[in-house]
Amino acid sequence: MPAIFQTATIDADIESVFDLISRIEEFPLYADVLKDVRKIDHDTYRWVARVRGITLEWDSVVTEFKRPTQLAWRSIRGLKNSGAYTLMPSHGGTHVSISMEFSFPNRLLERLLRPLTLPITRAIAAGILAHVKQRLEADDYASGVEQETAKGIKRLRSMLKKRHPTTHV
Repeated sequence: MPAIFQTATIDADIESVFDLISRIEEFPLYADVLKDVRKIDHDTYRWVARVRGITLEWDSVVTEFKRPTQLAWRSIRGLKNSGAYTLMPSHGGTHVSISMEFSFPNRLLERLLRPLTLPITRAIAAGILAHVKQRLEADDYASGVEQETAKGIKRLRSMLKKRHPTTHV
């Protein structure tokens, strides 16, 4: 069974990193080959990837969700795979590792596709970590969250003033 392992240190607190990684539906924003990830129910997702003209689909279930240190999954239909994100506080940030294993329906197919899929899978994992790192370390991400929070508070105050004009907020 082919396996990959990638790591990154991200200059952000562990909770912020975990919160972003646990937004599984957003993964297509971080990896070009991922075309769609949809939530089917509470902990099950349908994945669609397109690699060199071949569409791959699978459903996966989250098997471990230990905020903020562990997020693991395994496929339950389609392309067989399993893996985990493991997060640990690190000096000045968070150390993130991703491990993933996948298998093919038969040995012949594995022999033929393994040389292609291992580098692509490594690139996907590294790309996801790089995009998460870039998003969390960008100054505008943090300030954007602060700005959206401030806008929300302002809207809430405005709504309260309209409903209760004599109340001071």
